Amino acid sequence: MVTEEQVMNLILQKFPSFNDAWEKHLAWWENDKPGLCNDISVFSRYVIELIQKGESEEKLKEIFTFVEKLMNEGSQKVQEAVATCFLENLINATSWETISPASFVNLLGPESKEYCKAWDEFTKVKTAGLWDDKK
Repeated sequence: MVTEEQVMNLILQKFPSFNDAWEKHLAWWENDKPGLCNDISVFSRYVIELIQKGESEEKLKEIFTFVEKLMNEGSQKVQEAVATCFLENLINATSWETISPASFVNLLGPESKEYCKAWDEFTKVKTAGLWDDKK
């Protein structure tokens, strides 16, 4: 199980290009602890920027595969933070037309996709591509 204490180190190890955004995040908070949701949100903004810059599907797939792993193997707090502070941020970014759903919806794993559908139902939005399957 991936714990709250482990998750950001795992993200930094797996995605070293995230380090600059992470260091800026820590500097902004100075000596305060931002909390897991704020930390995961910074990672979501990093991923949104990668999508905006046209990052390769291979790199994005690696990220979304890892996110799916966290949704399955993370502690309850990790799963909640990933769902509410990563997946919701991406879905919300499509509503703001910051990114297209087509840029990532096909990369979502089963747990991530189910959570995004639940978020759509809660917000009464239908994210393009998320509902195209029979499930």
